[in-house]
Amino acid sequence: MNKLLLTFAGALASLVALPAGALYEQARWMTLDNGMDVIVIENHRAPAVHARVAYKVGALDEQPGTYGIAHVLEHMMFRGAPPLNGKGLAPGEYDATLDRIGADSNASTSANLTSYYAWFGSEHLETFLVLNAILMNGLDADADQLENEKGVVLQEYRQRWENSPAARAAHFLRADLRGVAAYDHPIIGIKEDFEALTPADLLDFHQTWYHPNNAVLIVAGDVVPEEVFALAEQHFGGFAAVPVPARVRPDAERPFEADFETVTDALITQPSARRAWRLPEVVAETGVEAFRVRYAARLLSSMLTSGLDAPFTRYLQTERQIALGAGFSLVLDEGQDWAILSVEPVEGQDPVAVLDEAEDFLRNWLENDLTTERLERQKRRFVNGLVYAADSIDGPATSFESVVATNGDYGVFLTLEDTINSMTIDDIRAVAELFLDQASVPKTLVLGPLEE
Repeated sequence: MNKLLLTFAGALASLVALPAGALYEQARWMTLDNGMDVIVIENHRAPAVHARVAYKVGALDEQPGTYGIAHVLEHMMFRGAPPLNGKGLAPGEYDATLDRIGADSNASTSANLTSYYAWFGSEHLETFLVLNAILMNGLDADADQLENEKGVVLQEYRQRWENSPAARAAHFLRADLRGVAAYDHPIIGIKEDFEALTPADLLDFHQTWYHPNNAVLIVAGDVVPEEVFALAEQHFGGFAAVPVPARVRPDAERPFEADFETVTDALITQPSARRAWRLPEVVAETGVEAFRVRYAARLLSSMLTSGLDAPFTRYLQTERQIALGAGFSLVLDEGQDWAILSVEPVEGQDPVAVLDEAEDFLRNWLENDLTTERLERQKRRFVNGLVYAADSIDGPATSFESVVATNGDYGVFLTLEDTINSMTIDDIRAVAELFLDQASVPKTLVLGPLEE
């Protein structure tokens, strides 16, 4: 073992480990001197690795006039980068290099994060790290390459936005629920904005956000933590920490008002309806208690809609046979506190009438049929799903990344299984009452085809 490995082996005493028998008992994490977090979830089930480099920047960090720049930059990162330690990347070389080692790679942009990730054989981890260190170092913002990528983004924009009236309507409904201007534009951006982006815009955005203290490396699979920490120090430790703009999530700026909206479009073939309520914000901090509230809401939603005996879907689809599909989502998270009820009526049924009956059933069930027996059954299902995800290669990595998105405490996974198992019917009733007792009036959205 070389000197660097010995140094990190000695540092393991200060790393956080999960207790035996926990979901992520093999997880370890540390922070490099430059502020970059490194998370390793050891799993020797197969000689494979899933690795991600996530930057804490996304659509919420864009300024008016540049909406879409985070996503365009994600595309441009694969179109060439200047040398780092004598090694640069030509356009397409990042993907070609990973393809040669049999890797499956991709990237994604969300409201809060931009992630670069891949699946590959465990012997190729260093190749992935070298490539992503080069991307952190900079990019070649070539004007011709940028115009090509704008064309690619434009095709995505047409598919996901212009030609998807249902997606647009759902986006604006969630934007109304949040009530914050930063959420109003789609993650893919505004066409006029991203088409006007210049190479200088992209370089400035990269130089503002792509720094080690604003990034997290997550490696899951057939690896040894000490070796991953050493490789992370070798390839990312030389970058200096650079201050990044403060990310302050604003409170709701607009009131949520009762509304009834109908959207008709030739591209909509299946009628549907949604009803949404903004709920009081109850998760204003991070940590185990906030995590407990979030998962209580998820448990309640899954009790209603998951499994063959799900009461909500069984009533509407099997007993009453008035809906092809139905859903209920109760979300209690930072900046996302809402309940959304949705239905797809069978042919000949009025969407609003089905929605009204669905709401009546939901309220009656929450008040009268929320039992400990149902909760215990759903807890077992929920934990089984978590165990299955934790034993996969990429499941743990994406779980930890979800905490990165909210600047949360990785330690919430230390006791996640215990948190779920310890929930009582009173915990579930408490979050149900947030919906039952909320004072806000709903917004109803009906989608349907154009009438001939």
